[in-house]
Amino acid sequence: MIDYAKLAGKEIQGLSPYVPGKPVKELERELGIEKAVKLASNENPLGPSPKVIQAVADFLPEMSRYPYGDVFYLRTKLASKLGINADRLIFGTGSNEIIELAMRTFLARDEHVMSPSPSFSVYGIIAQAMRASCRWIPVKSDFSFDFEALTANINEKTRLIFLGNPNNPTGTYFNQETLEAFMKKVPAETIVVMDEAYCEYVDAPDFPDTMKMQKDYPNMMIMRTFSKAYGLAALRVGYCIADPAAIDMMNRVRQPFNTNMAAQVAAEAALQDTDHLKKVIRENRMGKAYLYGEFEKLGFEYLPTQANFILVKTGSGEKVFTDLLKKGVIVRYLGSGLKDYIRVSVGTEEENKIFIEQLKAVL
Repeated sequence: MIDYAKLAGKEIQGLSPYVPGKPVKELERELGIEKAVKLASNENPLGPSPKVIQAVADFLPEMSRYPYGDVFYLRTKLASKLGINADRLIFGTGSNEIIELAMRTFLARDEHVMSPSPSFSVYGIIAQAMRASCRWIPVKSDFSFDFEALTANINEKTRLIFLGNPNNPTGTYFNQETLEAFMKKVPAETIVVMDEAYCEYVDAPDFPDTMKMQKDYPNMMIMRTFSKAYGLAALRVGYCIADPAAIDMMNRVRQPFNTNMAAQVAAEAALQDTDHLKKVIRENRMGKAYLYGEFEKLGFEYLPTQANFILVKTGSGEKVFTDLLKKGVIVRYLGSGLKDYIRVSVGTEEENKIFIEQLKAVL
């Protein structure tokens, strides 16, 4: 009998698949309840722009046609918005595919990637799936990145370094000066991938201008997405800004038609509705302020965030997560070195109040 585990090899056998937050409808079905609240996956609680919904509806009769393989119209509009040449952009099904494209293109089996820990677990999952590895460098006690340790661990086999800024799951960030100092120490053939999935939410005045920095550091790539602030998580459209030579190599690896047409149409419409984006950012800031205040009343430690989620120390994070689940509120329990914490996404005003009400009830 065929042994698929043996054929897959020890790297695949040892993988722990990424576990997403429980869907609302699944929880409602399990508990026999209605109006469950999901604050687990850092989604945009206001949803996409009405212009996006209309654009996708108008597109639906054309769904029998293949998408634009070169993402021409979205690429052109995004390049214009960013003030760059279109040959510096590549698109994928969310940031996940961009991460995979970068590794498939530039990472060999005897090489490794690197990232602070805790951070986005998918960096390690994809590296291991490619029979390579990820070196996780622990953050400092205040959850800031240990750039000295990162620098000390770089060697000739370090091919990509992933830096989440703001970082998921902590919401912390590092500034322009810190990044500049680090980049000066990174070898020219080690690629630094800036994961800026939550950049639209940032209000820190010293947040790095990575696009400007790319002029001096062509080994820097920038990943962004339409899944978060733009509210297109279900359609999966992310992008990477990089040196044209890097984009050229990644395009040789990229599968044709990887960015579906509904996603292209939706993202193009989302770019045009700046008022909706401003509303999303404004609501997120108000939600953060409310949750900060409630956590302080409860005596809970939390990390000030530059994103749309908050890491809060509740004690026995798994129990709080499980008890909230029974109340119809889905948050995120991360385990490992964060066993005393839960991560909660900033929801609507109503969702935030329900979360706080139920949190008090389960404590």
